[in-house]
Amino acid sequence: MEEEKFKETIQFAIAKEIGASNFYNQAGEKADHLDTKELLLKFAKEEEGHQRMLEKLTMEKIDQSKIEKIPDFKTYDYTVENEYRPDMSYTEIVEMAIIMEEKSLKLFTHLKQTAIDNDLKKIFTFLADEESRHKSELEKLHAEEISR
Repeated sequence: MEEEKFKETIQFAIAKEIGASNFYNQAGEKADHLDTKELLLKFAKEEEGHQRMLEKLTMEKIDQSKIEKIPDFKTYDYTVENEYRPDMSYTEIVEMAIIMEEKSLKLFTHLKQTAIDNDLKKIFTFLADEESRHKSELEKLHAEEISR
């Protein structure tokens, strides 16, 4: 794969992570409840970590990565999409994050399926796997929250 095409693709993914981090930081600043504020700022830091990982990503690392089957709890299927409100509950914030991760997962899955170039398919498979992993972690957090 051309280095320029690789860089463009990774920059696209980085922009998605920056957008998510900005959203979580801004929402965290507006949050009314301390636990919600802390959760949002934690999500922002995770997205910043994803950005740093992408900035160091090489085609060699993608080739060496192991794509795992991540369990899908299907939380997205029964979650209602809401606009952010500063008074959202912890559970609503987690649900909002699940929806954001699901949309990113669907985007990268679609890009993987429509890519003609095999290296692009590998990159989008890797990125979809990362989003699937993030979504799964949030779904576990959601399950813990509603089981309380």
